[in-house]
Amino acid sequence: MQGDTLNKLLRMNNGQVTRQQIERAGLDPHLLVDLTRAGKLERVDRGVYINPAIFEDDMYILQYRFSKGVYFKDIALFLHGMIDRTPGTYEMNFPQNYHPTTIDRYPVKVYRQKLEWQELGVEEVRSPGQHLVRVYNVERTLCDILRTRDASDAETIKQAMVAFSQMKQKDLHRLNEYADIFKVKDKIRAYMEVLL
Repeated sequence: MQGDTLNKLLRMNNGQVTRQQIERAGLDPHLLVDLTRAGKLERVDRGVYINPAIFEDDMYILQYRFSKGVYFKDIALFLHGMIDRTPGTYEMNFPQNYHPTTIDRYPVKVYRQKLEWQELGVEEVRSPGQHLVRVYNVERTLCDILRTRDASDAETIKQAMVAFSQMKQKDLHRLNEYADIFKVKDKIRAYMEVLL
């Protein structure tokens, strides 16, 4: 009975399960320890387990461990399919007063912002492992890469702007609002005048 419920959870989450999900389903968390010892599950992080037959989803694991973080800048472009290369490090934006103590163990570049800006434009998209992760929407991401231009190379910015101009679901009004907030209106206008 417990095995059936666990298998259902694993199928629903593409081979990955958390202790929290196990407890919510009314299962004994010791089941995870027993299955890990038997080699039927693999513990990949605190409270996160995978079926060893699948690849682990690093983005989902990081999101689970650091739930206040939002994928940011180049990693957001990648998640939205706007650039063709996988960034070498994960970029996450956190509330200004939040300091995750163990994040330095992971390949994460940490950014911090005041809460009202940190929560602006957050949505969920599927990671390459097909799990939902928090990321900034496309319009917010374009403003972020222009606002911190030194961190994103010119080719990445150009590729992202071209991808945006070709999108069917782009929101120019929202892009304009964000450009105002983040003070990149002139830069956005310069790109959009050429591309649209």
